[in-house]
Amino acid sequence: MSTDTLSTTLSTGTIGLGGALMQAIAQISPTLGIFYTIAFTTTQAGKTAPLTYLAAFLICLTLAAPLVGLARHLPSAGGFYTYVSAGIGPKAGFMTGWLYGISVSVVPAALAAFTGAVLQDELSAKYGIGIPWWVYSSIILLICFACAYRGIAISVRFLVVMTCFEMIVGLGLALTGIFNPGPGGVNVSGFNPANITNSSGFFLAVVLSIFAFTGFESAAAVGEESRDPKRIIPKAIIGSLVLIGIFYVVTAWGLQIGWGTDDLDSLANSPTAPAFVLSDRLWNGASIIVLIALVNSGLGVCIACTTSATRTLYGIARTDALPSFLTKTHSVHRTPLAAVLAQSALALIVCIGLGLLLGPYNLFNTLGTTGTFIYIPIFIMMNIAAFRFFRTRVRAEFSIWAHVIAPIISTTALIVIGYNSIVPLPAFPVLLAPFIAGLYVLVGLVILFGRNLRPGKREWMKHAGELPDIS
Repeated sequence: MSTDTLSTTLSTGTIGLGGALMQAIAQISPTLGIFYTIAFTTTQAGKTAPLTYLAAFLICLTLAAPLVGLARHLPSAGGFYTYVSAGIGPKAGFMTGWLYGISVSVVPAALAAFTGAVLQDELSAKYGIGIPWWVYSSIILLICFACAYRGIAISVRFLVVMTCFEMIVGLGLALTGIFNPGPGGVNVSGFNPANITNSSGFFLAVVLSIFAFTGFESAAAVGEESRDPKRIIPKAIIGSLVLIGIFYVVTAWGLQIGWGTDDLDSLANSPTAPAFVLSDRLWNGASIIVLIALVNSGLGVCIACTTSATRTLYGIARTDALPSFLTKTHSVHRTPLAAVLAQSALALIVCIGLGLLLGPYNLFNTLGTTGTFIYIPIFIMMNIAAFRFFRTRVRAEFSIWAHVIAPIISTTALIVIGYNSIVPLPAFPVLLAPFIAGLYVLVGLVILFGRNLRPGKREWMKHAGELPDIS
């Protein structure tokens, strides 16, 4: 191994800009992100709910500003592990990479449980099909495993088709609502800050909207397997944010207009997801299309998260900061086979085990909130790493906006978000979220100090910020 590069056995040069873009968009999960947040954002922000998505988009751009520079200079499956190691140091890099890898590894468990529960409820209520949720969830996770096992190319083909379909359905429902408005007619009052009646509620809606965007960073995980990653990955990060920003804002506005801006209280308090209600009214009972889109979205995000989690774990293990068996790749498909097996087993155990214990919806809410707490330190460490990396190693590209102003804005927003997420403490079982996040940190520290910093085990620190040989 050279002092400048790490070896890679992943399939390099496999995907282009479209594939990297769809990896990021799929992990954001657009239709799930809007169809299941619009009721909450409307509850908190009233008719200005569309404005909360616009505000969240602008804040996320401040997160992307330093990230794209790191992705351009440090294309690696290790992602945040490589970025923070190169910018701050290997210890901080390990903890950041570990938190991202383990957190994203269990996202498919939560999404599969949620999607299975939606399928069970809708198919049972409307068609009398009584298959339990965990059967659907197991099938979803099996599909994810098959895609991850066969390779990035087949995963991307799935993602392209599924993501385009779900976004067409979401925009189609929104546009139908605009052309068939409910009480209040077509108006743009949702974008007027003067209509904010509850600043605290508006802020909470922005908080949720920000985390509806998370996933745009996952394009970095497929850098080694993409063509010309230094050019493609930054474009995929920004492109996914812009496309989802437009999608969220237009869809939120269209859903409110279709429902009726004079009757938003009923939207906020609807016992059924507003998208199902609207599609039955506007599409003559065709809510099955929305159900297909939601299942499609859930499957897509599970595949995308499986991809990004396994690449991150592989990238960390390649430097010997995690057990070397995680570096084993398939001899034909050139996929990180051991990491795929480990991640898939973990997701299935969490999905079925905790899903049966807590209930699928509670599992989704709990692990989703846990992800909120995990993303905060990850992005803050990334901001610090970008400042140090460009200030000390690439001074010619140091930017006051990208490496000082944007990080300060996003770090401040993240700290405020973290505070408002635990004060006051949420009810059980979501109350478990900060403690689960703390458990992730504790396990990472045990690995760091109990394994990686022992005498004779510190060689990994020399390679933590190195790049793979993908030329």
